[in-house]
Amino acid sequence: SAFTLHDHFYTGCVLLSQSGAAMMILANMGLLLTILLGKLLVRIFLGQLRAIEVERLYEQGWLAVTETCLALAILRDEFDAATLTLFVFLLFCKLFHWMLADRVSFMEQQTRLTALFFVRITALSLLLFSVDCLMLSYAVVNTRRYGATMMIVFGFEYALLLARFMATSAKFVLNAIDLARGGEWEDKQTLVFYVELVYDLARLVVYLFFFAAVMTYYGPPIHILRDLYITARSFYNRCRDWVRYRKAMQNMHLRYPT
Repeated sequence: SAFTLHDHFYTGCVLLSQSGAAMMILANMGLLLTILLGKLLVRIFLGQLRAIEVERLYEQGWLAVTETCLALAILRDEFDAATLTLFVFLLFCKLFHWMLADRVSFMEQQTRLTALFFVRITALSLLLFSVDCLMLSYAVVNTRRYGATMMIVFGFEYALLLARFMATSAKFVLNAIDLARGGEWEDKQTLVFYVELVYDLARLVVYLFFFAAVMTYYGPPIHILRDLYITARSFYNRCRDWVRYRKAMQNMHLRYPT
């Protein structure tokens, strides 16, 4: 209709961009294409999702959408179509990080896996790592060039995703080694504990810098208060468990030297 009313492409696009109904229809189409692309990528890299994975996606997805709405409220002065697109893409990446973590955890319940499973997980890991690094570098370059903008929020979010990816990749390697040894690797759980401890520490550091940056330029970041509290509590509990573990091992070595 817009291109029928106007002879030139540019004037037709201007009419579309100024029409609320047209933008709503285009945004709906973009969301539909994103969902279809997500389903295609799931089929390629993960195959059929288990019921528990779908249920966990819905639970984490609603929390992520709620946090996104709170973040958009903080960034309302810079809100536009580009910002909304970046948030949708961020949620898209988060979903695949969660699915990758669930599939790596699924390895612990198996005694034998096919080569296709390892090829799919490796390919998905490389894709997510490339996207995280690309978006993080883009946020850093944009912040250096234009100063404090909403890209600070996206930079910290992709830094958190990169930390999650590193922890998931480490667990994937440990699970693969354990499977190769027939599930009898005694040091595996200790190494997994240290991986999770380092991951919680990295998340806590990123959240603290994130909180300070957003607080300085935009006000209280309500959308990360829950995650900040959970991360701090998890890191504290893991440190406490580590101290108890060390004491228990020392006590056992004193009582049972052989």
